Amino acid sequence: MNLERIEVTPFAAIVGEILQGRRTGSLTIVHAPLRKTLYWSQGELALITSAAPEDSLADFLSRRGILPGDRALTLASVDPTEAAATFHELGIVDMSTRQTLLREWMTQQFVPLFSLDEGTSAFNDDHAIEPEKRVFLQSTPAVVLDGIRAITNGLVLRRSLGDLKREIAPERDAQSVLDTIPLTDAERQIADALVQPQSIETFLKQFTNDSVTAARVVIAMMTLGLFGVVDHSLRPAPAADASDMQRDLELLAAIGSTDQRSLRAVALSRQLPSIDHYQLLEVPRAATRGQIASSLEEKRRQYAEATFPPVVKEALAAINRRLDEAAAALEHPVRRQAYDKLLEQRPVHGGGDDLDRRQAQRSIANQNFQRARELSATGDYYGAIVLLKQAVTFAPDHAEAWHLLGACQERNPKWRRNAAESFQRALSLDPNSVEALISLGDLYRTEGLTSRAQGCYEDVLKISAEHAQAKSRLAAIKKQ
Repeated sequence: MNLERIEVTPFAAIVGEILQGRRTGSLTIVHAPLRKTLYWSQGELALITSAAPEDSLADFLSRRGILPGDRALTLASVDPTEAAATFHELGIVDMSTRQTLLREWMTQQFVPLFSLDEGTSAFNDDHAIEPEKRVFLQSTPAVVLDGIRAITNGLVLRRSLGDLKREIAPERDAQSVLDTIPLTDAERQIADALVQPQSIETFLKQFTNDSVTAARVVIAMMTLGLFGVVDHSLRPAPAADASDMQRDLELLAAIGSTDQRSLRAVALSRQLPSIDHYQLLEVPRAATRGQIASSLEEKRRQYAEATFPPVVKEALAAINRRLDEAAAALEHPVRRQAYDKLLEQRPVHGGGDDLDRRQAQRSIANQNFQRARELSATGDYYGAIVLLKQAVTFAPDHAEAWHLLGACQERNPKWRRNAAESFQRALSLDPNSVEALISLGDLYRTEGLTSRAQGCYEDVLKISAEHAQAKSRLAAIKKQ
């Protein structure tokens, strides 16, 4: 558990650590009488629950005139973490409207937290909340931006900026893309003005006529990881390019689809530049020395080169080098403290043409998607998953890639929860995708969640009244 005083670590900084660390778990905010729990999955806000009845989904929908009294009572009586799933099951409005209402409800609860000037926060690393219980925001960064814009307290703004002497620079490997953030023209002009490392204080002095807006932009860019603290002692991770993808495809062909253990090792080796030591070891930031030592031993045994074919030797060497680095950094208390501090600072390096990099990533994502379609058609689902995971990392708004990823994941019963999440992500980007609705409905039906499956098929018919598959599936459910 990470316990923070909001007076010391403002809410924007707490959210920035979760977003940039792609953390999964729950964040509890206490500022009497306020008590809210925010659920996160890989750095994406998934749900908010509150102890206050006026924050409930039932109260929100009743005030909007969406729920009649009896339905509101039904929704109010369920566990708060079940509210979104129950609202979907009620099927009162179509899927697109439900998604919009849920996003508005989440935004209404989330935005005011950025203005808190005192209180306590505690983060617990835990398993992600189930996909069917989540609210899928189209853009967590956009909601974060709304929250920072809403800060009017000068003290909160100052605290959120942190040490003004720190040097900041554009982050080349940010998870968000500046072009996709809904900035105003004035805000974008400020964000674009940072082209080389300089102190926060020096940068803000350029905008004396609109210092408040400039402060908010800096806070937002640092929270989203688009600006970061410069540390010249660390090397930046190299950006992937088309030649990397070609080598990966050749390697996948050499390994073959039957050796899934080797494929997983290669997939992990490609993720190394984007994960920290804790993520590599699959332990929480608060892990004890014993937990870290045990995980290191297990990982070294899992990726022992002698137990793999020679074709993956390079990937295994990269993994084992990182394991050695993790051991050196985390097994010694002083070095671990220094490493944790570097993680909190999110060091960056300027330089490079960011637009070219994003275009290259988009191109790689599209090529991965096309190749994954070919692999899935031949039954090589794991190979397709490897490519699709990189595709949605480079292009998180690629709805078709999310849908295909879910279709491949559901082939393995152990991955059906992941498949449900992928289908939901596809629907959050394209609520009118009948293919994704059918796929999600079929998955729910396989899992015995008949009412949820029925809701998906009914939503299809609201979009396409004569859809044969939806009609036949609904008929089959009614016969049961």
